[in-house]
Amino acid sequence: MARSGSTIGTVIRWDDASHSGLIEAPDLPGACWVDRSVLDGDDVLRAGQVVEVDWTETEQGDAPLSATRVVHRPDLQTGLGG
Repeated sequence: MARSGSTIGTVIRWDDASHSGLIEAPDLPGACWVDRSVLDGDDVLRAGQVVEVDWTETEQGDAPLSATRVVHRPDLQTGLGG
């Protein structure tokens, strides 16, 4: 049975051409693949954004975790010095 959950993570890569990217979170075993179709409220993401991500394990070896919903969390952003 595939595991799934929800966590807070950081966008580490976003590709405007493919409308997809990767999110990392301390409590995930690896990077989580995200597609624009699961973004809640945003059309694109950018590297460094903090997001809430609902995820599930997949059967794909190159993308073992996949986002099912992603919400940008501007309230959790950090800047220089903070």
